[in-house]
Amino acid sequence: INAELLFDKQMQTDDDELNKLIKEAKDRFFNPNDKQIAIEKLWDAFERIKTYYEGNKKQSSEKLVSIISKNFDYELLDTEFLVLTKIGNQYRIRHHEADKKEIKETKYLNYLFFRMLSLIDLCLTSINEYKI
Repeated sequence: INAELLFDKQMQTDDDELNKLIKEAKDRFFNPNDKQIAIEKLWDAFERIKTYYEGNKKQSSEKLVSIISKNFDYELLDTEFLVLTKIGNQYRIRHHEADKKEIKETKYLNYLFFRMLSLIDLCLTSINEYKI
């Protein structure tokens, strides 16, 4: 478990709803019965952060990826956004239709939680640096 991301790191933005989603996801993660809800809340935060800069999700996402990839690799981070969006849409994370795959094992919920939390942390750190 990445304790720093869960306990020590305050993830704050100007968007109170985004802050609430992240906090709720982190809080729920500790209860084994709430891990699914924690994942859902984190993916909701990811979808919200994609609209941080503009009303248009695509344009805002592109700007965000450009900011977080400064001095790094735009293509890699853009792909990460696409892959995590696809995971959220194909599994019972954002959608709960009968054809969506359920994640039954805790080890996969943990993996996806920290993968997404790390990306959100990168986004928020970069957003705060970009303001300076």
